[in-house]
Amino acid sequence: MVTRVKVVADFSSKGKYLIVGLPGMGKVGYVTANYFVERFGGRLVAEIYSSHFPPQLLVGKNGISTLFIGKLYDIDSALVFTADTQPPSTEGQNEVCDALLSFLSGVGGVKPPKGYGLRSVVAGAAFVVPQVGGLRKVFVAGNEGSIIRSFVSLGAEPLSDGVITGINGAIVGWAKYYGVPAAVVLGETWAPIVEFDETDYRAAKRVIEVLGGFMGIRADVGYMDSLANAVEGKVINLLRRAAKPGKPAPEERKEVL
Repeated sequence: MVTRVKVVADFSSKGKYLIVGLPGMGKVGYVTANYFVERFGGRLVAEIYSSHFPPQLLVGKNGISTLFIGKLYDIDSALVFTADTQPPSTEGQNEVCDALLSFLSGVGGVKPPKGYGLRSVVAGAAFVVPQVGGLRKVFVAGNEGSIIRSFVSLGAEPLSDGVITGINGAIVGWAKYYGVPAAVVLGETWAPIVEFDETDYRAAKRVIEVLGGFMGIRADVGYMDSLANAVEGKVINLLRRAAKPGKPAPEERKEVL
């Protein structure tokens, strides 16, 4: 299998945070990463091509097309890594994590043009539960105690068991190998939103607030309340229809991603 990094603009990773968020349950990590890109005018600086991504050409406007690739953006105080999909295999997810961190740590054959050495890695993800309250809880898992304590001071609760699947979780373990402090912050996500393949903006909002606090970045996410209300209203209507005779409601589950 092949995974390659292509530098498209000058940048440095030295002393910067790396924000990670790819599609997963409730799209929490994906929304989180793209918020920082859009809010702070992220500049595309590198692309990750991998034979582990689906072998599909995405046809865009005026016929301009591209493969599924990972994208790395620079927002000055941090870098942001995201993609429109994750490699479907565990081998592919691990390889992308390794290639990205090797590149940003200056270990691989291709290095950032202006210096390397990340400050820490912070990822967003979902913690799926059958019921949620008005204020979503936020959980954290990390590769060392100091970074976990930092997030606890911001209101996150440390996880004590379970498995976090996908790149949003695995990147934390790979960061340990490269000697970089890392944590994944998980927003409490309502299971029916996941079952109906909708986006949990309320969970993403909480994750963004906590990540922003950790990095000293002011996150203006008030607009997400209206998006969350719309999604939750839609899901409630779907649940009511599914509960009618002959239409079973989605099975409840609790998991993290």
